[in-house]
Amino acid sequence: MTGQNPSRAVGFSSIRNWDLWTLRPAALSYFFLVESAVAAVSIWLLTSLGTVSDADWLRFGAVMFAITVHLMIVRRAEESRRDESAGPHIDLTSVWTFAAAIALPGALAVLATIWMRILIQPIARRQPHRFVFSSASILGGTLLAWLVVHLSGLSLLATGSILPDLGLVLVLIVAAVVNWGAQGMNIAVALKIVTPHTRIKEFLGSRADNMLELSTLGAGAMLGMLMTTHWIGPLLLVFPVVLVNSLLYRATERRAHLERLLREQEQLQARLAEDAHTDYRTGLLNTNGLAEYGARLAERCRRDSQPVTVLAIDLDHFKRINDTWGHPAGNAVLAEVGRILREKLRPGDVAGRDGGEEFVVVLADTGLAQGTAIAERVREAIGEMSVVTTDKHRNTVTLRGRNLPLTADGPEVRSISASIGVAVMPDDGDCLLEAQHCADAALYTAKENGRNQVRVSAGEIRVLPAPRLDGGVEEAREQAEATRSA
Repeated sequence: MTGQNPSRAVGFSSIRNWDLWTLRPAALSYFFLVESAVAAVSIWLLTSLGTVSDADWLRFGAVMFAITVHLMIVRRAEESRRDESAGPHIDLTSVWTFAAAIALPGALAVLATIWMRILIQPIARRQPHRFVFSSASILGGTLLAWLVVHLSGLSLLATGSILPDLGLVLVLIVAAVVNWGAQGMNIAVALKIVTPHTRIKEFLGSRADNMLELSTLGAGAMLGMLMTTHWIGPLLLVFPVVLVNSLLYRATERRAHLERLLREQEQLQARLAEDAHTDYRTGLLNTNGLAEYGARLAERCRRDSQPVTVLAIDLDHFKRINDTWGHPAGNAVLAEVGRILREKLRPGDVAGRDGGEEFVVVLADTGLAQGTAIAERVREAIGEMSVVTTDKHRNTVTLRGRNLPLTADGPEVRSISASIGVAVMPDDGDCLLEAQHCADAALYTAKENGRNQVRVSAGEIRVLPAPRLDGGVEEAREQAEATRSA
């Protein structure tokens, strides 16, 4: 079992970038305490190397060979598994270290564990201080398991008696649990000290990972018992362990592939949902999105007893723009109006295109006075637009708002303005649909009274400013007709 996250820098050449210098004093003290204790016990055991028998050296050589072959073959696979691991990484090296703790003297168990960590360093790619602490945790767990087995006084050879043999099984189970628990808890406590806000159980790995570790320790227990009578045991087990490692690697790759497919599917669904609610020409909500998000916003404000202002916006004489300069010019105007609405409105407001040249805006927590002021700012911005586009013959033309002064291009280019109707919930209805109908009625009033103005529902009229009559002879005639009919 190793640490949770890879380090930002690896190697002694970047000592200044180590996370070690940013750790709390409590973490440094804990690291030093654990490493010192493990180093002291290891050095004490290594002083007994002179008493090791030839049979133990033979078993030790077989374990060292198995460790070397195993880690050399699976190096690439283990690197990929570590990269894909979201939490603590569980490998299969415990089968060798636990077997060494059972069948070898303490000094040789220390050497086997150190050799395993030396070989795994290029795979782990950890900053040296983190790698040393992880190695001390693993070595400490191995020594505790060795202590449980050898202090029990039970023979590792089969006796043919039920109670002694069952007692040996119990001792090996206790040793495995001690080994697993000591490593996991030591890493978890260290990470808890480093990141106090995180719960310890988040560092202990998933249930599947820990079941894999316990199964590996079980295989190590069987190998340790085999090694007591047959030194060749590690050589027989190395290739099955490599095969299991390969299967784990393939399973990890498959899981990572499925997770990537799932993420891509979720992203695709999110894009489809967004496209289903978005008007591609303006970037605003379409009719469906406006009905869903606008109604949701209105209902939230109703529950909170907050007013909601609804703006119904319609571009004046938009059909004339399409007929005179073509649909590409009209589309360019719509896109520019969409940009203006996104810029003028607040992040929590809802704006959408309700078909053709009509737009609807829902303003959260906004009363009549503020809503009318926002409507006027939008009207002024649309009346001051300047859109560079092409006409029916692909000639460049600049369409300008009716609020802009005349230029040498001629009055016919000043063709963009908007009429806006304003309604407020709950005064003009208890739901969005009712308020929208009232805003539409105010919009029609603005159209009938000359366009390019803001009108408020319920008969309250606010013309800001008076309609302009310099948009061409045809527009003046239409306004005169509207005045006579009124």
